[in-house]
This record gives sequence, C-alpha cells and structure tokens, in this order.
Amino acid sequence: MNDKEKRDEFADELTRRFDELTHWAIEHWPVASFPLMPSDFSESGKEISEILGPKLAQGESDNSNDPQITSQSEHEPQYVNVTPMPWP
Repeated sequence: MNDKEKRDEFADELTRRFDELTHWAIEHWPVASFPLMPSDFSESGKEISEILGPKLAQGESDNSNDPQITSQSEHEPQYVNVTPMPWP
C-alpha cells in the first residue's frame, strides 16, 4: 500500500468515525428539552476537513510543487501587529 492509499484510507476511516460519533451523540443526548442538532457539529466538521485536506496533503512528497498545497507562511507574514495606533 503506497502513501496515497494510506492517506485515503485514513481520511475515509476518520470521516466514517466522525459521522458515527455525531449520529450517536444526537441519538443519545440526555437533554430532551434541548436536543442536539447536526449543526452543533459543524465547527468540528470544519476542523476534520482541515485535517483531511491541507494538513494531510502536506505529507504528499510528489505534490511539493503544487501551488494549491502551500504553507500559509508563504503567503502571509509570520507576525502581524494588531495593536491599534495611539490617538494623536
């Protein structure tokens, strides 16, 4: 099994387990007056997507020159000063 197949298998398994966890949590939520909704897991789903997308793809050595797979530091400064300017 090559690296791409391993990554694809991992992504499928993680997605399957996350979906199962979400379904289980909604089904077994103990507070009937305030039920869980699938939207309650949307932020977690975004984090999973980040892990399975750019982060997992960073391990692909054969795509190192792919412009879609670049580190964020190549496009943004390492430090951005967000302190507001003082009043004159």
